[in-house]
Amino acid sequence: MAAQGVGTQAKNTRNESSQHFDDKVGNNWMKELMESLGEAAGTTGSQSDVYTVLRELSAKVENLEKAGNERPKVAFSASLFPSSQHRGPFNIGTTLIFTNVITNIGQAYNSGTGVFAAPVRGVYYFTFTCNSGTTGKVNAALLKNGQNMAVVIVKGNVDSMGSNSVILQLNEGDHVNIVLWRGNSIYDNGYRSTFTGVLLFPM
Repeated sequence: MAAQGVGTQAKNTRNESSQHFDDKVGNNWMKELMESLGEAAGTTGSQSDVYTVLRELSAKVENLEKAGNERPKVAFSASLFPSSQHRGPFNIGTTLIFTNVITNIGQAYNSGTGVFAAPVRGVYYFTFTCNSGTTGKVNAALLKNGQNMAVVIVKGNVDSMGSNSVILQLNEGDHVNIVLWRGNSIYDNGYRSTFTGVLLFPM
């Protein structure tokens, strides 16, 4: 009985020592975590500080998610025609109407007029591609409120291609469109002559 009592006592001592070690390690880990969070928040690392930091981080994440969902989404892409067609030459500069809409998120591009109207003030990226038609030459321009911003000039055989891109800062309501200058022609079969734009970020 005495031997058994000694064994039980030794076992309890080992369990208590093990528990004490685990508690010590756990406390040290928690202390380090609290200190790290406390330093990040400019505090002393108390438990209440940790909860405060976690609440603040959670609120920031929620605000970022909300801001991302509320951010305006604008993007469009359209080709000139859905099937093989030529357009031009004209006696005057003519706005090209890209009728075959592929994407129009935000509905800022008007496929009836060929004009993109900026729904929000921001920085936008535009690109356009032209395939020469029956004249074998293309001289087209991307206009912002009637002002020339980028051009495509192709002089070669029928079916020659050119493209250009530009980043523009637009105010709400600003117009962007593509004009084919007089004496030129353009060809499309659904994917050769295209007009694309996207909002990079609002301002």
